[in-house]
Amino acid sequence: MLNDAERRAIDRLWSRKLEQDKQGLPQSERHRNLEPDSAEFIHALAAGCGARSLLEIGGSSGLSTIALAAAARSTSGRLMSIEIEPARQQEARTTLRALHTADYVEFVLGDARDHLRKVGPFDFVLIDCEKDDYAPFFDMLRLQPGGVVVADNILSHNLWDYVRHVRSKSAVASVTLPIGKGLEVSRVEKS
Repeated sequence: MLNDAERRAIDRLWSRKLEQDKQGLPQSERHRNLEPDSAEFIHALAAGCGARSLLEIGGSSGLSTIALAAAARSTSGRLMSIEIEPARQQEARTTLRALHTADYVEFVLGDARDHLRKVGPFDFVLIDCEKDDYAPFFDMLRLQPGGVVVADNILSHNLWDYVRHVRSKSAVASVTLPIGKGLEVSRVEKS
């Protein structure tokens, strides 16, 4: 379960993201965070399925990282957080240190396409990055049998091509949930 300090940090990051959106800042200057309800859900799902090797693609300033690091703490696991923007990742590092959960996270700065084929297998993956990268990154993942992949922004960005792509795989069971901006939750029987 997320503790009070983690929820306050999530609320702070979400409030700032909403303020940045309200100001109309260019996308490159805005932090791109998962909604708090989605963070609660991915935390509960990852912890509930006992995920010990976790990955997030697109950690931004750390809202989803907080949720997944807390899940890793509860399972005695480890989260790898890949983020391409140095300033965003630095903020995530600082926040996770303050929450005493940084020891559960390996921060990787760079483009996920340079790392995905070299890491894994994972029990749980969150994809929340550039939308055109969702399907290629899904295909690059190395997953444990029964691994779970959650993709954000399905409803808000009409990512039906991604949904069709994932559901076309023979060993994947997948469902779209109307949580936050829409989550596609996929269980992969074998990779």
